[in-house]
Amino acid sequence: MKIACFIPARYKSTRFPGKPLADICGKPMVWWVYQQAIKVKELDEVYVATDDERIENVCKELGVNVMMTSDKHPSATDRTVEAAQKVPADLYVIVMGDEPLIAPENISAIVNAMSADENAYAGMLCTRFKNGVDLINDSTIKLAINDRNELIYMSRLPIPFPKAELGYEHYKNVGVYAFTKEALAFYKDTPRGRLEKIEDMEMLRMLENRKPVKVVEVSTESMSVDTYKDLERIRKAAEQQIKRGGGNYKLILCVASRKEAA
Repeated sequence: MKIACFIPARYKSTRFPGKPLADICGKPMVWWVYQQAIKVKELDEVYVATDDERIENVCKELGVNVMMTSDKHPSATDRTVEAAQKVPADLYVIVMGDEPLIAPENISAIVNAMSADENAYAGMLCTRFKNGVDLINDSTIKLAINDRNELIYMSRLPIPFPKAELGYEHYKNVGVYAFTKEALAFYKDTPRGRLEKIEDMEMLRMLENRKPVKVVEVSTESMSVDTYKDLERIRKAAEQQIKRGGGNYKLILCVASRKEAA
C-alpha cells in the first residue's frame, strides 16, 4: 500500500492571514507540521500543498516538498484532491497546516487503523476535551461518535448535549484525516451538500451521503491554530513541554536556543 501525505497551507485565512508562515521559534508553522509528518515511517511521500508563492518560496528555502494548487478551493480537502492527482496512492493522509504540535505517533494511529480495516473508507482523529474554554469555542469542532467508533455528526456547538448523562466526555477533532483512493475520488465528484455549506466542514460531505468515517481516538496535546491567541497558546505549550522534559526534541532545542540568545 502506498501512502501519501499532504499538508494544505492557505495564505488568505480570514481570521489569521499568512497563518502557515507564523513564526514559532524562528521557523514557520508549516515547517513544524512538515517535520512531524516526515517522521512517520508509514508515509511514503509528504508534501505541502499551497496556493501562495510566498509559502512556496519559504518551503523551498527550507527544503520542504511543496506543490502549488489553485487559490479557488473552499477547503483543505479540496486542495488535497487537486494535489493528489499528481501523486497516485492507495491512501491519502491530510495533516492540517495549523497543527504544529501534532505527534508522529498520532498520524501513525490513523494510518494503521485504516490499513488494518479492509472496509475502511475515510477516517479522522479525535481526542477528549481537556479545556472547558475549547468546548464553547466555535472554531473547535465537536464530534458525535457511535459505539462502533464511527462519526455520526460534527458541529461547532457542543454535541451531544448532556441532558440525561452528565458524566459524558466530549470529543473534538484533531486535524488529521485519511481517505482511501476511492473515498477521495468520491469526494472530488460529489458536490457540497446542505449541511456542509451550513457548518463549513468538509467531512460532512461523507456523512450526508452515508459514507462511513472511522474515528480513532488519541491522547494528544496538539491544538489547531485558528487565531493569534491560539498561536500564543502553542508557544506556551511548547515551553511547558520543555519544563516537563518531553515534547518535540527539535522544538525544545529551538526554544532553548532562542532563550539563550535573548
